[in-house]
Amino acid sequence: MSAQKQDHPSIKIAIVGTSGAGKSTLFEKLIRRENARWVFLYDHKDGDLARRFRVKACFDGEQVFAAIERGDPVVIYNPSKEFPGKPELGFEFFCELLWSLKSALRGKKVWGCDELDALVDARCEPEPMCKILDQGRTFQFDGIFIAQSMNGIHNQVRKQFTEIFALMQGDKNGLAWLLERGFDLGELNALTYGEWLYKNRLTGESEKGGTAFVPKNAKRDLRGL
Repeated sequence: MSAQKQDHPSIKIAIVGTSGAGKSTLFEKLIRRENARWVFLYDHKDGDLARRFRVKACFDGEQVFAAIERGDPVVIYNPSKEFPGKPELGFEFFCELLWSLKSALRGKKVWGCDELDALVDARCEPEPMCKILDQGRTFQFDGIFIAQSMNGIHNQVRKQFTEIFALMQGDKNGLAWLLERGFDLGELNALTYGEWLYKNRLTGESEKGGTAFVPKNAKRDLRGL
């Protein structure tokens, strides 16, 4: 089994924040900016990623292979038919499928999902995912993942992330994980919808960005109450 590009940098990005803070929008921008030869996404949220990327989802391994044969730049697997009500098992299948393709598919491969904290928890080590995170660099795998909070994710996964985008937080336990990685509490508390803080754990680089916005239907008419 031959390796691909030995000097491929290890990129593992976590996008962390409360619901509606702008995580999915940032996720899409990062995925598109990577300009990878292959993009594989796990879509367990009622087809949200398929709609966002305007791609017809695959519902089994055969459809995934067909999409690869066509050369589809974005391949999205939806587990709802093969693993109804059990997205965590579907994610194991997804990871194992990607790992089986590691040598067959040349070039940079970006993989990811939304709500990672709903798929891998702190109780048991997610072996299929960890295998890609540990060894994927050799086969040009880069990961981009969304989570509402990192504290509930298994440590073998949490420790792998090289880059962190912190958006507006909604959980004090999640805040603690970010503070341990050098984020400033005052800056985190000052974030509003659409804004983010960034840290690269390999280079020490930090940035602040994003465009603040008011969520739809956020304003409530209180007159007459």
